[in-house]
Amino acid sequence: MLTIYRSDVTGAVNEIQEFTKGSWIHLVNPTKDEADQVIAATKIPEDFIYDPLDVEEKPRFEKDEEGLLMIVDVPYIEEESSGRRYNTIPLGIIVTSRHFITVCSQQLDVLTLFSSGKLRGFRTNYRSRFVFQILYKVSSSYLRFLRQIDRRMDELEEELQRSMRNQEIFQLMNLQKSLVYFMTSLKSNDGVLDRIIKTPSLEKHEDDEDLLEDVFVEHRQAMEMAQIYKDIISSTMDTFGSVISNNVNFVMKFLASITIVISIPTMISGMFGMNVHVPWEGEVIGFWIVFGMMVFFSGLAAFILWRRRFF
Repeated sequence: MLTIYRSDVTGAVNEIQEFTKGSWIHLVNPTKDEADQVIAATKIPEDFIYDPLDVEEKPRFEKDEEGLLMIVDVPYIEEESSGRRYNTIPLGIIVTSRHFITVCSQQLDVLTLFSSGKLRGFRTNYRSRFVFQILYKVSSSYLRFLRQIDRRMDELEEELQRSMRNQEIFQLMNLQKSLVYFMTSLKSNDGVLDRIIKTPSLEKHEDDEDLLEDVFVEHRQAMEMAQIYKDIISSTMDTFGSVISNNVNFVMKFLASITIVISIPTMISGMFGMNVHVPWEGEVIGFWIVFGMMVFFSGLAAFILWRRRFF
């Protein structure tokens, strides 16, 4: 999908049909015709358009005669049968002398804020500020999703304390995987931010410096939170693994104890049931004596096992 936006003198964001100077060209999983149309109008290399569409593309900063390419990983949510999973996807930001271009393989909520015109101080022709505003919203998205992960971790921990079901454990594994994705993406985005600071190609005004500082604060906080939550969930998984192992051991000891107690009457009845002469054979009281022996030795075994905490 190809959409072109431009801010008017009042700051309102309008959709237009032409590639005018100061416009924002937004590509979402574009067709080949749409990609070729943008390449022809802006004179940028083909890689600038097609590289961000690869979901495995790593964040990077690249400079060309026609403009700058910045690829950053943006978080998003995937709904699965085993629960909600958080993942990241590459977003390409291309800055030329006339246009601002964003490329992604799917629609992102981060960019919807800009196209809807709900963001204060946004202008499509302020290209450097637009870059910093996107980066700030990306870092804020990481923080928002990390807080959601933290709340979900607390809920799953409470549910696991009540019952050890596989569903909750699988959801914890999904959250652990999501945090690994977040940590990897945040570290990669960190390198892109360092390159942005050092490049003179992006003009930085006084207001932009404050915004860029906010970007770094949000980004560093997201990295710290992701690392903390990753350590917490790893510790939680190890703890519940130990609890499950301990529960299995207790069940095995209990079953072994029951087997021992039940086997004693079987052994005694087997001895007195052999086809040989045995004590009290043919006497009425013999049955009660043997029965009493079964009860006594089984009770004694149960008492010993109970004292040793096998029950």
